[in-house]
Amino acid sequence: MLRSVPLPPDAALTDRARALAYPEHTAAGQAALQAAVPAAANLVLTPASLKAEAVRRAGGLEDFGPAPLDEPLAVLCGSLNDEIALHALGRVQVFNQLVGLLTTRLRFEALWKRHPEILDLPVERPIIVIGLPRSGTTILHRLLSYDPGKRSSPFWEQVAPLPDGDPTAPQPDPDPRLVRMRGVLDMLDTVVPDLKLMHELRADEPDEDISLLIFAFASLQFEWSYRVPSYSRWYQDFDHTEGYRYFRRVLQTLQWLRGGERWVLKAPQHLEQLKPLLSVFPDAILVQTHRDPAPAIISLASLTTYGGRRYYDHPNPHAVGADMAAIVERLLRRGVEDRPQDERRFVDIQFTDLVADPLGCVRRIYAAAGDVLSPAAEAAMQAWIDDNRQGKHGGHDYAAEDFGLDVADLRRRLDFYRERFAIPVDRRFAG
Repeated sequence: MLRSVPLPPDAALTDRARALAYPEHTAAGQAALQAAVPAAANLVLTPASLKAEAVRRAGGLEDFGPAPLDEPLAVLCGSLNDEIALHALGRVQVFNQLVGLLTTRLRFEALWKRHPEILDLPVERPIIVIGLPRSGTTILHRLLSYDPGKRSSPFWEQVAPLPDGDPTAPQPDPDPRLVRMRGVLDMLDTVVPDLKLMHELRADEPDEDISLLIFAFASLQFEWSYRVPSYSRWYQDFDHTEGYRYFRRVLQTLQWLRGGERWVLKAPQHLEQLKPLLSVFPDAILVQTHRDPAPAIISLASLTTYGGRRYYDHPNPHAVGADMAAIVERLLRRGVEDRPQDERRFVDIQFTDLVADPLGCVRRIYAAAGDVLSPAAEAAMQAWIDDNRQGKHGGHDYAAEDFGLDVADLRRRLDFYRERFAIPVDRRFAG
């Protein structure tokens, strides 16, 4: 994983940590890993090679636009080549993700030149969920998306925001991007079959905005997925206001292509980007979910370490645990420091309240936003709740010691946040 951080000695690993660090792949997963070896051998992760391949895939388009690109791409490639050890399938996935990002940027710029009216569309009063990871943000976001009067972006559209071929041409039903994403998620299930116990990805339901913020490198996704220290330092030091403006252009484009105006968005990363977020979306309603951060960090470490087998031969659970604790602390500190004094635009939702009465939480959000929860929307949301009871796919077990974490230390570091929002301690994780 990180070249500079060796795996802990076997004696320092719990049974679960050992299973995460030395993954046993399914037969299908092993076959996918082996099949990637020949392709990975010829892939070069440099800005020049990635751009050249993107130009080829985009049919000769060459204008990547003025948004941040050259500096972050160079730093990211340096991190990928020098700081981490990707296995063959990981290298193929990273290459294709970056080329896909660049290809889409080329196509966005070409579309905006042809149809400048896209960038005149209003993006008004979005509802944006900004809670910390593993605090119920996904549940709440998907629940809100079931209001027919709201616009959210399903996962297939987030990954491939522009249609195949001419974006203005009529699209088949079902959209080829949806069909393709279902196949991708089926393949993912062969490599990380337990992922759905921790965070179920669904092709036709929304996920995090990080997939739409990625095009101008205003996304936490690279740090989250790949553990790239040099790039992480660049990301933390950079002003992402222009990246958020690019994100707004992407939303305008999705409206122009598939309709909708009143957005429901979500990403934990917004907690440390409140200034650019509110600069670009000054009339947004921000919904912050709150949960005892200690178990949230441990759960996130479990999810991230397990998902790491998509990229690495040996994910390091202790290194991931330390990273997740640092990232969450960073998000929460910035979220407290940068939260404006005007609290009217914020709605605070406790995780315990969301689990106990999800529709009651929705009504609070709608009241703050000046919206009316229609009978149709309420019925659709209740049907989703009934079909998505907690533990539907089984349990997700995790413990602090699996990731080299100490609960008492986490509480000392993060009590500033828990006390600020009167968050109850999760008694399952006393310490």
